[in-house]
Amino acid sequence: KENLQVRFVGFIHIERNTPDTPTSELERLAPCDIPDPILDVSKMDIPSGKTQPCWVLVYVPESTPPGEYEGEVIVNADEGSNSIKLIVKVYPITLPKRKHLLVTNWFDVERIAEAYNVSLWSEDFWKIFEKWVKFMADHGQNVYKVSIYTIRAYIDEKGSLSFDFSLFDKFVELVLNAGRAERIEISHIAEPKGGWGHEFVFKEFPVIDKVTGKTMMLPGEKVFPCLLSALERHLEEKGWLNITMIHIGDEPCESNVDSWKRLSNLVHQWAPKLKRIDAIETTGLEGYLEVWVPTLHHFNDWYEEYIKAMKKGYEVWFYTCCFPHGLYPNRFLDYPLIKTRILHWINYAYNLKGYLHWGLNSWPRENPFGKPYEKLPPGDTHITYPGKSGPLSSLRFEAMRDGIEDYEYLKLLEEEIKKVKEKLGDPALELPFEIRAMELCRRVVPSIVDYTRDPEELMRVRELIVEEIVNLWRRPLVLVLTIPPENQVIPNGPIVIIVKGVCEKGCRVTINGKAVNVDENGYFSTWTHLDKQGRVVIVVSKGPLRKTIIRTFKVRYK
Repeated sequence: KENLQVRFVGFIHIERNTPDTPTSELERLAPCDIPDPILDVSKMDIPSGKTQPCWVLVYVPESTPPGEYEGEVIVNADEGSNSIKLIVKVYPITLPKRKHLLVTNWFDVERIAEAYNVSLWSEDFWKIFEKWVKFMADHGQNVYKVSIYTIRAYIDEKGSLSFDFSLFDKFVELVLNAGRAERIEISHIAEPKGGWGHEFVFKEFPVIDKVTGKTMMLPGEKVFPCLLSALERHLEEKGWLNITMIHIGDEPCESNVDSWKRLSNLVHQWAPKLKRIDAIETTGLEGYLEVWVPTLHHFNDWYEEYIKAMKKGYEVWFYTCCFPHGLYPNRFLDYPLIKTRILHWINYAYNLKGYLHWGLNSWPRENPFGKPYEKLPPGDTHITYPGKSGPLSSLRFEAMRDGIEDYEYLKLLEEEIKKVKEKLGDPALELPFEIRAMELCRRVVPSIVDYTRDPEELMRVRELIVEEIVNLWRRPLVLVLTIPPENQVIPNGPIVIIVKGVCEKGCRVTINGKAVNVDENGYFSTWTHLDKQGRVVIVVSKGPLRKTIIRTFKVRYK
């Protein structure tokens, strides 16, 4: 029972839709009620004629034997009850505990403290915050933002600065342990003077006078040279330097990038081993930033520039916020859930190592379940809700977790193919069979705005990915590569598909019913036409062992 949850889903009322979005890209038109928060209630009064969604969550322990498991969900009401059959198929694979995809949702610790009426940094706060951190980790988050102001600064009578890292350390240790953190990001130390787009300046920093005990605000230029040098040494002593990044200033753009570069250069002088990360609205930041995080639409618009950065060794993520909208995926309340899930297929399709969003829990303080802020698209501010004793998920947060797991399945397929290549040896090692994972990904995401809007199609591909992982090690071992890749649209004929593959030694291979020559190392290469169903069917046999691999292509007749 502890591995099965059934929850009622609440509704959020919205008065206006996300702007600049075609009606066909919206879930429903405002004003309307949108299902989102997954509530912690066991019963609910439902008016006659009203549809009430429920969310069923099944956790499969790692030790569960593979197979199909049947159960039922029973709905009890005043006038009777009804049941729905539930079938869970368990595959003989396990996703790794350590995630490949780096994911951060910025969170507001003050709002968490307020929601549970506890003092920030009190023991009661740490207890509830640990629940939130575990909850984030369970939903795929593995990068956590820690405020630079958790470091306490002191000044003595001679004007010398010293620093207390105890609060900072407690925070980091919690997210490393409870949050399974792969990275730590330190909050911004600069801001645009006068608002977005203006010149960047260092923030002021609170410093405690050791003599008087009073706190004063000093210019960042006077504090950060000492603080960042001390921070780098401290991180090195703790063994955290390689996983830590620091933000300079949020969203530098063409109008203020020069001032941002100046500050970034100073940070690098003071802490040369500390990686820098920022959400950016521009390009050309080589030498000033180790982790580049453009918005999704800017990545699409300036694609070649970011690919150049990747080739030079820079790590590139992407982020979404109040932008983009229109045809782009995002996680707004009035968007279909597949738009949230598809974000992480884009991560895989474009080799983007991470994802950032600013709004885990910046809910309206007066009512987290109330009307969204009118100046932002609905749902941009938060994807979670405060429950009675801990965090509440949402349909969107569950879709996001599903998307992160989809990414990990694609990565697992890629890695398992590499292992089979090692097993088969030469010449398998010479061919890029692992691009099979990308072929399947591209069936769902042909491009950033041309992605499937059909959840059933996504689930078909997801199931195919899992089945291919399972079947990879079923004998006889074989890997296949087609040119062009599967699912590519091909103009009507003559159509020729090149097929290359490597199998176990001693196998027989047929392609669309015709025998193919296999050399002594298991390598084969040939060309073929498509069968009447637009397929290439490869059959590999060795004694009683037999495996069939099918690749399907689309033919364009006009």
